[in-house]
Amino acid sequence: MKKTFVTAAAITFLAAGISFAVDHSEMHEMMMKEGGPKTDTRTELKMPEPMKVMHRGMMRQHLDTLSEITAALAANKLEKAAEIAKENLGWNDAQEKMCAMFGDMAGDEDFFALGKAMHAKADDLADDARAGNRDKALTDLSQLIRKCNACHEKFRH
Repeated sequence: MKKTFVTAAAITFLAAGISFAVDHSEMHEMMMKEGGPKTDTRTELKMPEPMKVMHRGMMRQHLDTLSEITAALAANKLEKAAEIAKENLGWNDAQEKMCAMFGDMAGDEDFFALGKAMHAKADDLADDARAGNRDKALTDLSQLIRKCNACHEKFRH
């Protein structure tokens, strides 16, 4: 029994090692087709580690909010989508203070501008959903996500 267990464990580890080698080789080949390893040239947000952890959590909350908005729009619950967008992502004094604080830490004016643009697009989405214009709200959602990506393309932790 013990010998069978040891043999099974050895085969499992051997198979896992071979699988990793194949996956690694394929990933390396893909990376080389793209021109090899790249340097991350995004602007690093200069903030203490606890602030980075908090900021990452906020970004995950934003993603959860986008998911909730998408689900509400898919179910044609436009008022619910509007409420979620406005209350969780809309531009307000608290968002302005938060974006300004992180922007100061970033040392780059674009951080504040990109954040404000994303939050303002959430307000557009809320307005269009409240007006009953689902197609426009979906277009706003797409543009909002692009604004998120624009910030993530420029900045990193």
